[in-house]
Amino acid sequence: MKKLGLIVLLLFKVSVAQAGFVELFNGDRLEGDFVKLDGESLVWGSSNFGEVKIARSKIKNISTTMPMKLSGSATPCLIDGMKQEYLFYSCGGDPDQRSVPLASLDIMLPFESHIEGEYIYRGKFGLSGFFAEGNDVRRDIKMKTQIEYRRSEFRHHANFEYASYSSDREAPDELWLGRYTLDWFFRERWFWTNDVSVGADESRGVEEYYTFGSGTGYQFWENSDTALALTAGLTYLNERYEIPEEPEPDFSEINERFALRLGTNFRYLLPFGVSFFHENEITRSLEDSSDWRLTTGTGISTLLAGDLYSEVKIDYNVDNEPQQDKQREDTRLMLGVSYDW
Repeated sequence: MKKLGLIVLLLFKVSVAQAGFVELFNGDRLEGDFVKLDGESLVWGSSNFGEVKIARSKIKNISTTMPMKLSGSATPCLIDGMKQEYLFYSCGGDPDQRSVPLASLDIMLPFESHIEGEYIYRGKFGLSGFFAEGNDVRRDIKMKTQIEYRRSEFRHHANFEYASYSSDREAPDELWLGRYTLDWFFRERWFWTNDVSVGADESRGVEEYYTFGSGTGYQFWENSDTALALTAGLTYLNERYEIPEEPEPDFSEINERFALRLGTNFRYLLPFGVSFFHENEITRSLEDSSDWRLTTGTGISTLLAGDLYSEVKIDYNVDNEPQQDKQREDTRLMLGVSYDW
């Protein structure tokens, strides 16, 4: 009841006083109040100029009496100003003051908008391939769709990919994967991550597989120009393998295990609309330390027009204990286009 009363009191302040100001490093000062964070910019409702977009890096100080919703807090927060790049605030009657770099803050919006359910939705569709004729005959095609939905502290990711790899006019090896991930930001930049996936990979001799994983992540920073996240946790893997024509004595059709998992996801916007990205994940069995796997994806995307991008990507995978007659390492160069929305 005490917390409920505090929330009501803080929200009541919205109708009483919303005067504030934003101060820039160049000495400019705009009266008005907070509207929203928009990527790397702050949208400020100026008393004289209406809504103004201000780059976060230009902001020296913020003052507002408006109760705010910030990453990792379920109760309204009051802004106590800034010192250098850090924003200071207190939440839900907690006497301890908190701080976070303004540039790294993912969620910051009026608490009233949070209650009404403001959300972010975006997606990406990519198509890539590699073709060769002559002494080397290849037909490689890969399609990938990603969708992200955010609301409050929850971030949903869903992706599906399909690939077909063939050489010398042989029957292609097919790969497909469906994966769903749910992240919950329980503190500034800290999140609990859970995921489930199902798929198949004929190039590795895997007829079907599914995984369940859970762990903790840390979002070092995230804005429209760059982002870096680290995740670590535990995952359960169950794989059913294709049976070779002449299986070895120790061949096992099913491999199920618990494994440690560590991953990173990085992107950086270079000049002229060129973006570099790199993601990797390594898993190691808890029962057999030699049973580990590394998957990476590194590439560059370039803006062509509107929301259309060209993309060059290198996929590099290592299975330290590959199936019979399969190679330990795989490297593929893919060229394609993607559409973002």
